[in-house]
Amino acid sequence: MKNKNNSIRSIVSATALGMIMGVGMTSNASAAFIACSGSGYDISGKVSTATNCAILGPLDGKKNDTLNPTMLVNDEAFFGISDWLFDGKWNSSDTGFVDTSGLFDFTGGGPSGSFSYVGGASIADIMFIFKGGAGTNLVGYLVTQAGGDYATPFTNLPFPLSGNSTVKDTSHISVYYRNGEGGTPPSGVPEPGVLLLVGAGLMGLGLARRRKSGRFQAPSAKSAA
Repeated sequence: MKNKNNSIRSIVSATALGMIMGVGMTSNASAAFIACSGSGYDISGKVSTATNCAILGPLDGKKNDTLNPTMLVNDEAFFGISDWLFDGKWNSSDTGFVDTSGLFDFTGGGPSGSFSYVGGASIADIMFIFKGGAGTNLVGYLVTQAGGDYATPFTNLPFPLSGNSTVKDTSHISVYYRNGEGGTPPSGVPEPGVLLLVGAGLMGLGLARRRKSGRFQAPSAKSAA
């Protein structure tokens, strides 16, 4: 009976270890990134101000940089960062091109174009996410606070485009950022630290008013003794 119990414990332990390893492997697989340059291709220079580039794997993953219920760019930790904030996007549509970014002005189209920085100086990191269509996946670029040019990164190679296509237009470019020290989002939404400071200031103002009205009495030396 003792040997039977030991065998059961061994099986349970092995199963638990396998589940833990499986979770780890799944987690690593979901955050796989592919280099922007390799055998026969190099898309790292498709954004003139880029300081780094990464392709979300697999190449034909057809992912979208969703915002709800969570941001995909944070879930996948683009460039090892998981606290990106969404600024807006340049979008291609049937009715024309729409730019909702508060940090950049975009001009151009799906194949190529230009952009100029119009945001503040308190931004620490900026990332462009390029979205294509079938046979592609998201491409991210770390960029600087400067104007420049872009061209679609969706080329064959590295992407397995259908038919005889060698280039696919960009459908949209999303802009993500991180605040610099003491910075505020482009939308002007108060940061948690700012809200704490405001709350502390209101508390101080309330105490000052109580002292002035005589309702606040500090303990006397006699009562304190």
